[in-house]
Amino acid sequence: MMEELGHEGDAVELKEEELRLVAIRRRATRLAVALVTDPFAVGTDAQLRSYVERDADEAQVLVREVLALPPARLRERIAELTRGEAVQGGVTV
Repeated sequence: MMEELGHEGDAVELKEEELRLVAIRRRATRLAVALVTDPFAVGTDAQLRSYVERDADEAQVLVREVLALPPARLRERIAELTRGEAVQGGVTV
């Protein structure tokens, strides 16, 4: 797991699970756009199949893990991420 950096305004590293969830959300967003803009394209069909086969189950597990956090810890983590810039290995994401 990645460690978090400390104080208000400091960079906060995203944890491995958070990074995976962000990546899945980005793919889901691209899929949603493709479903609206070009729903019958072969590429859209491939994206949909990939999301269902590769991402959907993992996303549900990750979201359940996040929602299982005690409410105070979840609020604290959201505050940490919104106070500072989120970084991965020194790169702002």
